[in-house]
Amino acid sequence: MSEQHIGFVGLGNMGAPMVENFLAAGLTVTAFDIDPSRVTPLVDKGAVQASSVAQVASEVDVLFSSLPTAESVEEVVTGAHGLVEGAKAGLIYVDTSTVPPPLCARLASELTGHGVTMLDAPVSGGKAGAHAGTLSIMVGGPIAAYNKCRRLFEVIGSVIGHFGEKVGSGMHAKMANQIMVGIHLAALSEAMAYGAKAGLQLDRLAELLQAGRAGSEILSVNGPPILAGNIEQIGAMGPMTLLHKDMHCIVESMKEMGVQDSLSKKVHAMYDKLINQDRSAGTPIRDGMGLIYLYEEMFDVNVVDVS
Repeated sequence: MSEQHIGFVGLGNMGAPMVENFLAAGLTVTAFDIDPSRVTPLVDKGAVQASSVAQVASEVDVLFSSLPTAESVEEVVTGAHGLVEGAKAGLIYVDTSTVPPPLCARLASELTGHGVTMLDAPVSGGKAGAHAGTLSIMVGGPIAAYNKCRRLFEVIGSVIGHFGEKVGSGMHAKMANQIMVGIHLAALSEAMAYGAKAGLQLDRLAELLQAGRAGSEILSVNGPPILAGNIEQIGAMGPMTLLHKDMHCIVESMKEMGVQDSLSKKVHAMYDKLINQDRSAGTPIRDGMGLIYLYEEMFDVNVVDVS
């Protein structure tokens, strides 16, 4: 694959390991992040450091991004020294962030006028999947561009699906994924709080739940750190603002479809409450598994072992 020159913008918990996998596959990668210290470890592994998004866009065949917010995606595409400013005709832009589907469609339309084809390709699998190269990738956009990028997706993911020619289709698939993640986290928290209220041995309860129809990856991955009291040390899901942002995207997408109420809306409100608590207290935003804290308060029980 050495003939393809890849660009990557956004080198956080997800972006950096994706770049590492591209480099390990023999690809030339030019990388940029607003925090230059994030680029240095990747340069040591063979990446080329760029001074701006525009520089990346002017040099590569396919430009990936992994960014935390809709605003940051828009800034990368249309802002000063951004993709639009530097893009060469024929560039394919692949955004792996999780942002509202209408934003994807709008940016794709704008980029078309500059000779750039966009694919929205949000990912699922978290930091572990990014490091292992086993992400699930949900892609929307022109099939011709998707086919050109298929081998690249196979470097960073193990399950890859194209959901339609319309940019934003992949993001709708990611929304469906995050609906299940958010609701599963709430269900796990409620089940553990219920078990605690009933005086059950929680590690035994989790073991039995995992063996039956209640078993899930959410339970197997997130249950142990909840019970061990090391949620924040592990930081398994990143700050809850990330999942809160995803749930906000879901609620807004549902509104556009005419759906006003949902379980997702209730989970979004729970994260609202927790984030407001942290901000009011002036403490760091807790991990995305932190719904358990709210359920401890609601049930007046202790689930997280802090001993």
